[in-house]
Amino acid sequence: MDGIYIILSFVILGVLFPIYIKLMKKYKLGQYIREEGPDLHNYKTGTPTAGGLLFISVSVIFGLIMKASFGLILSLILFGLIGFIDDFASIRKKNALGLRAYQKLILQVIFSIILISFTDVKPIFGFEVSKITYYLFWIFVITGASNAVNLTDGLDGLAGWVWITSILPMAFLAKDKFTFLVVSAVLSFLLFNTRPASVFMGDTGSLALGAFLATFAMYKGFEVHLIFSSTIFIAETLSVILQVGSYKLFKKRLFKMSPIHHHFELLGWKEEKIVGVFAAINLVISLSFVLTSW
Repeated sequence: MDGIYIILSFVILGVLFPIYIKLMKKYKLGQYIREEGPDLHNYKTGTPTAGGLLFISVSVIFGLIMKASFGLILSLILFGLIGFIDDFASIRKKNALGLRAYQKLILQVIFSIILISFTDVKPIFGFEVSKITYYLFWIFVITGASNAVNLTDGLDGLAGWVWITSILPMAFLAKDKFTFLVVSAVLSFLLFNTRPASVFMGDTGSLALGAFLATFAMYKGFEVHLIFSSTIFIAETLSVILQVGSYKLFKKRLFKMSPIHHHFELLGWKEEKIVGVFAAINLVISLSFVLTSW
């Protein structure tokens, strides 16, 4: 029966997204592109955003019906809420800035603590740890993964496809049906998000998917798998850290622009090529590690 829900989530979203896109355009509720982003993206201003609201809602409803892990369901709700507040604030202010960084971080830390409370303290990388260490580690990982997916969400389809290549091999290893359902929901969204995107997932979707990825790894004891399954997300995050650090210390930029997908974009790569290459690299590394640990 759960297989039917996976198919239904895909079909229902396939029907809902065109309606959502039409309504967002009618009321002119679209994305505002960051001024520091590449000029190549100016045409995307006004594209309907917060599409994550739909695939999160459908996933949560079916997850409750399937009696899936409440913690995983909650990860979508809580971090989706942070993203929705951020997206709503951005639309209301009519610029790309929603919540302030510290406001977002405070909420991420609080919600991470809630998600961690749903599991017992387990070894990390094979080592027994104290409760405090366990909480600190997973607060860092959940918050970091949430922000990493958000940073990667800069090209049409990029965050969605990379996220799928990250979570899918682990889902097969864990045989987690709810995760397959969320993947199905995101695939339906990607029908409308692949270039040229008709809708963006917004922070609503990216923050939720990042938190879901890390929370899934925490509950399943897949912290090592998470590292190898998140190669691109880690690279995107490190590119920002290195870029900022290099400029502040040496007044030199390591990349033409960060996150690193913009670097390749300014080198002349088309969005489709970047998405395809990044997703392929992530899938090969993620799948290889999972298969060796099967």
